[in-house]
Amino acid sequence: MEDYIVSARKYRPSTFRDVVGQKSLTTTLKNAIWSGKLAHAFLFCGPRGVGKTSCARIFAKTINCERLTAEGEACNECESCLSFNEQRSFNIHELDAASNNSVDDIRSLVEQVRIPPQGNTKYKVYIIDEVHMLSQAAFNAFLKTLEEPPHYAIFILATTEKQKILPTIL
Repeated sequence: MEDYIVSARKYRPSTFRDVVGQKSLTTTLKNAIWSGKLAHAFLFCGPRGVGKTSCARIFAKTINCERLTAEGEACNECESCLSFNEQRSFNIHELDAASNNSVDDIRSLVEQVRIPPQGNTKYKVYIIDEVHMLSQAAFNAFLKTLEEPPHYAIFILATTEKQKILPTIL
């Protein structure tokens, strides 16, 4: 069997321009990047299939791009973009909280946050998908880091059930 790729990953949008049905979100994110006013945490919530994780990945790649295009898209040519596209980036981390929801998983993530970004990038981005699946203890272990992260850390929390997230995090 050759390099089989699940269709959801094969056809996942890779630029803001490719995202369908989320114009207000993509415009807001591009404006934040252009203005240089990025929060240290973002919450992407909505029903399954609306593009939360895809937009988080595009956003993470774009904020670390070394040569943004005139349209505010990632260039896909700089080392940061290439390393992300080839899944070898040390500056963008994804955690599936549905499978990695324990205190130990979050402690490991917190340890990673202490290491500054590698190369010419400004940020280390942590995408936590299905964040509502974290245990109560894991949320508590994550709270301090989320409240007072290093200046280079950006967290993107994606969820289908925001009501299950601790109110202090919301």
